[in-house]
Amino acid sequence: MSMFNHLYIHVPFCGSKCHYCGFYSVQADPSLVAVYPELVSTELIQLRDFFDARNASFQLTGIQTLYCGGGTPSLLGEQGFRALRKQLEPWLDFSALREWTVELNPSSVTQSVLETLAAIGVTRLSLGAQSFCDATLKRIGRSHTAAECVSAIRLAQRMGFGNVGIDLIAGLPGVSTQAWCSSLEQALSLDLVHLSIYGLSVEPKTRLAHGVDAGEWTPLSDDALADEVEVARQRLEDAGYAQYEISNFAVPGFACEHNLGIWRGHDYLGLGPSAASRFNQWRWTNEASLPGYVQGVLEGEHPPWVMDALTPQDDANERAVFRLRLNEGFDPFADHDGVSAQADQWEEKLEKCARVGLVERGGLRWRLTARGREVCDGVVRELLT
Repeated sequence: MSMFNHLYIHVPFCGSKCHYCGFYSVQADPSLVAVYPELVSTELIQLRDFFDARNASFQLTGIQTLYCGGGTPSLLGEQGFRALRKQLEPWLDFSALREWTVELNPSSVTQSVLETLAAIGVTRLSLGAQSFCDATLKRIGRSHTAAECVSAIRLAQRMGFGNVGIDLIAGLPGVSTQAWCSSLEQALSLDLVHLSIYGLSVEPKTRLAHGVDAGEWTPLSDDALADEVEVARQRLEDAGYAQYEISNFAVPGFACEHNLGIWRGHDYLGLGPSAASRFNQWRWTNEASLPGYVQGVLEGEHPPWVMDALTPQDDANERAVFRLRLNEGFDPFADHDGVSAQADQWEEKLEKCARVGLVERGGLRWRLTARGREVCDGVVRELLT
């Protein structure tokens, strides 16, 4: 039986492309925006048929969390969100959802949009603040101002959304440590329950990458960027936020359940162009092309998949190293059967990493240290080789 725990819907529309963004998005076409919820529903039908043809029952009754990301999901508008809920109702038991997150651009937050989200059952909002400096926001191509972001957060809170979080990016062009700390203090003044702190990554083919290649801006060194992230970690922990994952902090009880599920190795389904899925020992990714996605749906064939079949050992290893991103860590002897089979080898490698201060043991579980979180990819390579 094909049971998924978590559902992600990628909404690929944007009003404009931020200079740093490497996620798949396209300029919003009103005609495509209007039919997008139906396209997603049709993709579900095609997935069901795909699994049925292989004698594997396709069900979404076990879905615990729903996450709408992008792109800019708020460009669906009030009518689009209501249509999305209606299209998903035959598939999901909304009364059983533990969490429904929608990402929002602060510039697109209105009272009517928030009223619609509340009415259809959305429980969690994630706003892409990135910075509280207007000059920085303009420099990276954001469409909102700091004041608009504050206003959007306060409006959501007044309307009863008790689970509101934001993203901030460390290491943005031209931002001093003092300015970075100022953005952190502004965030801490807003009674938020969740903050994600990302170190800037210069993604290929973005406008930011072109600027770096042209010598217009020099990124921070890895050590300097790690220092900026560490400044944030210390300040947020001092303010009562618990770091539960490398880039995520929350007031106790407000960790993002969707992302926690992914990091804990649960199976998940992704819908829309560029969305990724995982079930048992299979992974697949939809083509990062809205035209290709639309064509595949309209012609009755699921959008082209890039599918990988993993060995049981590789599957277990991947799920285990995902858990290593979490502060709760993992126990090689218990968390995954495939890892348990070679737990002694993992223990030896983890003890080697512990000797240089990258991991530590808490009871039976291993977790990254503050230094280890800075070089997580290197720790993972050590474990998997």
